[in-house]
Amino acid sequence: MIKYIIILPNFNIHIIRVSHHSTSDDSSAYRSKKEVEDWSSRDNPISRLRKYIEHNGWWTSADESSTKIETRSAVLKALTEAEMLKKPQIENLYTDVYDELTSNLKEQLLETKKLIDKYPDYYKINDFER
Repeated sequence: MIKYIIILPNFNIHIIRVSHHSTSDDSSAYRSKKEVEDWSSRDNPISRLRKYIEHNGWWTSADESSTKIETRSAVLKALTEAEMLKKPQIENLYTDVYDELTSNLKEQLLETKKLIDKYPDYYKINDFER
């Protein structure tokens, strides 16, 4: 449970992305390893914000402990409930993006259904909604 919503007027957070944009991006070509290490350790925006709200008395280690316990409990409860649900229909793998299936997606769906029919023990179709 979130205990505080903090609105910080005129609070500017400068954030530097310390990792690559994507797997095809090598940020070492334009940023030194030392610069990344400095930003990661010395000037991490999460650490700065935490120090700021602790300094102002808006967050304490007791808040941290109780929030971690409450959050862990809520997540585990939600996970347990979700695990008891049936999985969505297999078709949802193909229908969740486009209003109408493209021809290649129709072919892929058909192929998936054939594989399910061919290997029913492997796919355990009863775990899914129909």
